[in-house]
Amino acid sequence: MKRKMHTTFAAIHLGSEKLSMQISEYYGLNRIKIIDSCQRPLRLGEETFKNKVIPINLVNEICEIIVGFKRLMDEYGVDEYKLQATTAVREASNQIFLLDQIYSRTGLVVDVVDMPQEIYTKYVSIRNTLKNEKITSMDGAMLMMDISSGGLGITLVDNNKVKYQNNLHVGIIRIKESFDRNKRESVHFNTALTELLSSTIGPVRRELQNEKARYLVLSGTETELLLHMMKQEVSGRVHRIKAEDFRSFFSQVRKLNLPQLMSVYKIPENAAELVLPTILLYERLLDVLPVEEIVVTEDNFIDGMQLLHIGLATNKEQKQEWEEELISIFHMLGRRYSYDKKHVEQVERLALLIFDKIASRYSLGEKERLLLQGSAILHDLGKFVSLRSHSQYTYQLIMDTDIIGFSDRNKRMIALAAYYHANDLFDTSKKAPEVNREDLATVAKLAAILRMADALDRSYCQKIKNCRISISEQTLVINVLSKMDISLENWTFDRKSEFFEEVFGLKPVLQRVDRL
Repeated sequence: MKRKMHTTFAAIHLGSEKLSMQISEYYGLNRIKIIDSCQRPLRLGEETFKNKVIPINLVNEICEIIVGFKRLMDEYGVDEYKLQATTAVREASNQIFLLDQIYSRTGLVVDVVDMPQEIYTKYVSIRNTLKNEKITSMDGAMLMMDISSGGLGITLVDNNKVKYQNNLHVGIIRIKESFDRNKRESVHFNTALTELLSSTIGPVRRELQNEKARYLVLSGTETELLLHMMKQEVSGRVHRIKAEDFRSFFSQVRKLNLPQLMSVYKIPENAAELVLPTILLYERLLDVLPVEEIVVTEDNFIDGMQLLHIGLATNKEQKQEWEEELISIFHMLGRRYSYDKKHVEQVERLALLIFDKIASRYSLGEKERLLLQGSAILHDLGKFVSLRSHSQYTYQLIMDTDIIGFSDRNKRMIALAAYYHANDLFDTSKKAPEVNREDLATVAKLAAILRMADALDRSYCQKIKNCRISISEQTLVINVLSKMDISLENWTFDRKSEFFEEVFGLKPVLQRVDRL
């Protein structure tokens, strides 16, 4: 029997408007063949955004569709799968019952992704498509806007680094549900909607007012319909349109109410109700940050699911590139709150040296390493608000910020590690943030490492130019090279080392040496 050389992977997306599956065979990131795809429409978003509950008839319909998908997966001999749900399921109060029924009837586990993860999954696919088309932010900054049923992601990329990122709960179906039918058909609707959108993206306007961009990159559920309305030929995955052509189209559409839009462009009511707020939102963003060219991509969430799964499994270079981009997002947040870049880079460097030495002994992997980097870069954010009790503000600032690529749980672990690097983990006298039992050990390990690294730059002067770390019996020996007096670092290290010893069972010892 001929040995199977490829891996068969199924990506399933339970979205707000459709349930879709894509089955592919892959040998590596550059050798992917899509062998089947299917989708079924769902009116999930409107029901959930309005009532916060998925009706039982839709629960049954979802389960029946996934049962059919499962049979197809079995026929193709699928080796790996991911089933991810986004906005509508994420916001449903009866989410847990739906997930349990899907598992009971199919054996498939549903991963409900948070909004920052959802935006990032699409973002990865879009960036890959643009890269293949030789469109990069090295030619000029690009403002990327992805609008879905329940949310809007806005990302400014310059020199392949994220310069600004924000996620807003102003998805197209969510906007539609804000107005009843009579209001949507009113001659005043466009003006009212434009004013609503302008006020909603006000914070984005303020933060981007001094930025420049060459491209506005658009993606989302209504982009294909938009291209048809503009009489643009739909072929390939990328469409390029001059900004002045876009503005000319906007000026025509904004004069039309809903019935007129349906009549002029020959589109059904349900499509017109969704495309109109999309167009007006695009127009508002062009006013925020004028660009030379509009780039429209056809990337879907499911494309990002496939790319991330295969890339992380098979391509170390791509994985490293994605991680570096995620780290650039931490630095973007640091700049927003005027962090001390030299200090956090020193703390990050020393924390990773400690981590890499002990990781394999204490069940710490690549995910924990990335979380440690995040907490090291962000550990002093709260000083932007107040030098007193700054760790509490650090925790709150991180928790109040969407960090694309990270789940709410992982973001909270970053925030907790940053908080507890300066506070007693078991101090019940303060109103300290609680740590879930399942995350306690990991948070403690990250905070203990960060506490040691921060102590080694207590003066904020980066006195330690190099260091070597070794483990001898139950002792962690840190030999450091410095031409400056490190008394403050030494005393702080001694005071903060007790927690590290408690967590890891290793006694930290700091030794100054003349050479390494």
